[in-house]
Amino acid sequence: MKKIIVLVGVMFLCAVLYTGWSVLDHRVFSARVPEQTMSVYQKMDVLSQDVYQLAKEGKYPEAKEKLASLGALFAETKPPKGLSIEAVNALSDTIIKAKRAFAAVKLEPNRLLWHALQIRLAIDSLTHEKQPLWKNYYSSYQEHINKMMLLGAGHKQAEFSQAFAQNLQLYQTLKPAITVAASAQQMEAMYSIYSFLLQETRKAEYNWEGITNALTELNRLVDAIFVGEDRSAFAPGMPPDSPLLIIALFASVVLTSLGYVGWRKYKAEQDAKKRKRREP
Repeated sequence: MKKIIVLVGVMFLCAVLYTGWSVLDHRVFSARVPEQTMSVYQKMDVLSQDVYQLAKEGKYPEAKEKLASLGALFAETKPPKGLSIEAVNALSDTIIKAKRAFAAVKLEPNRLLWHALQIRLAIDSLTHEKQPLWKNYYSSYQEHINKMMLLGAGHKQAEFSQAFAQNLQLYQTLKPAITVAASAQQMEAMYSIYSFLLQETRKAEYNWEGITNALTELNRLVDAIFVGEDRSAFAPGMPPDSPLLIIALFASVVLTSLGYVGWRKYKAEQDAKKRKRREP
């Protein structure tokens, strides 16, 4: 088991470090506005891109400095009008957790890149309200849900657990950015659905009817949050070969491996207890 986890970790790290994507968002890198004419949120947007790019290049001290500047700017800036308390807290918490990761004694490159990407998407949602980067993952979200629905219909526990772990990673990555646009009720509903699904995947026997109902509601919520009334979820800047999906894939392998081994151990213990009861 340890060898499997180590191997997956190495593959995960390689996927992050050697992914062939040089720029997350071309909007500012291609034509930056002179700093003296920027608004405070434009400055944060540029800093978030710098944090991601530097983390991607393995320049962690420089990324840490940019992240500190971003955190200070966010702390001293009045939130945009209409931004919910939940969104402010989510953004603040995202920055704090990223700063802790970059300040750790032992740095984890894949984890740092994940935090940098999460911050990039979250800050972009403040500065590009009509075309945020996170909306480019609408198709991926739909594919995840459809796949889980099919696996649920076939009662395929191991495969469903793996598919759910992948979708959970995507949800956690996009959550701070989505919180900026979604209502508090929508975010609470998504939290409840994922809490239920997570509990089900930890059981020996799944409640497939409940899972199907939860996925149906999740699909409705995703449509409402990503698409809204105009049915348009397109935004430039995030190519389909985003490293986020690579990160989600390898993370799901680790989660699934651990979950499946735990489930098999539980089943073995239950079978052993049944045999003891049958013995005279």
